[in-house]
Amino acid sequence: MASTSTAFQPNDYGIGVVVDTAIGTAIANTTQLFTDSVSMPSFAPVQDLSVRSGDFVADSDDVFSSMYNTPTEITATGLLNDTVLGLLEGIFHTAASTNVITVTDAYTPPLLAHGENTAAASRTYTVKLLGPSMTENDASAGVNTSIALTGCSITALSIFGDAGTDGGRLKYSVTFKTGYTPDMVVAAGTTTAPTTAGFQTIHDLTYRTIAGVVNPVMTSFNLSIENPAEYVGWDPVNNVPYSISRSVPEGPSMTFASTIKADKGGNALLDTFMHASAQTSLVNHLSNDSDQPADLLTSGGATNWGFSCTKAIITGMSFNEQAAMMYNIDQKLLFGSFVIRNT
Repeated sequence: MASTSTAFQPNDYGIGVVVDTAIGTAIANTTQLFTDSVSMPSFAPVQDLSVRSGDFVADSDDVFSSMYNTPTEITATGLLNDTVLGLLEGIFHTAASTNVITVTDAYTPPLLAHGENTAAASRTYTVKLLGPSMTENDASAGVNTSIALTGCSITALSIFGDAGTDGGRLKYSVTFKTGYTPDMVVAAGTTTAPTTAGFQTIHDLTYRTIAGVVNPVMTSFNLSIENPAEYVGWDPVNNVPYSISRSVPEGPSMTFASTIKADKGGNALLDTFMHASAQTSLVNHLSNDSDQPADLLTSGGATNWGFSCTKAIITGMSFNEQAAMMYNIDQKLLFGSFVIRNT
């Protein structure tokens, strides 16, 4: 294959995502995410280049290299929209009902095996690193050169906003992981353009409760969800992992970081922070409707993204010296009842 004189920048590349119909079977057509940045996939085949006993230099007969069951990850960040919010079903492995996902302390992870049909409770994804159009002096002239990752699990998803950055627009970070061998050179397929549906700003979240403090002045937040995935075993006949293990040792786990104004309500949290036994029923709520968790579930309640959690514990608290004195508050969200809108 001949080289070309064309050079590309990192932002020439994009991310396309689609739900798998069967775990491990790639889907050709994807929907593109709004991305500010893409952390390129990590490729780390197992290699052994050791010099064998009796030799002093390496020889080709000594080389071993394998991509079997080698994890590959890719991370993207960008503007939050309905496509990203749809990924919440994949990290929680829980179906939305009337655009709301509910997770309780009775949660159990799914059993995932290669070839199974996917639903919300067993969802995996095909993720494509969409390459720029390359003109080659061969039969692939004009074809997008992309990399396809199939059977991907979502292991991390964050939703965050800062009133002082990007006009307060809500953003995301998502990490996909797979144990399937990437397809390094594929056509991009039909790629649906990113949608603007679901765009929000931090100012749209007009009803706020932070660690039990109702309607504080909040300048930033970050809701971070993690759910580990390990690809178990290797089928030597079909060259695929046997299964996917989720939620070991813990998952989904959630943290919630926020910055609020230091005032009477915030000061009371300092005392709460020092008495852990008083913390477990701390309520957190962000939405564009009434400051009640149940309103996320009602047709007359919240109409945009938001979440409510009835139990949390403060894990860190510190002053943040800005034009007005603020508090940085870090919490671990607990699964009494957690509800989140996916649109």
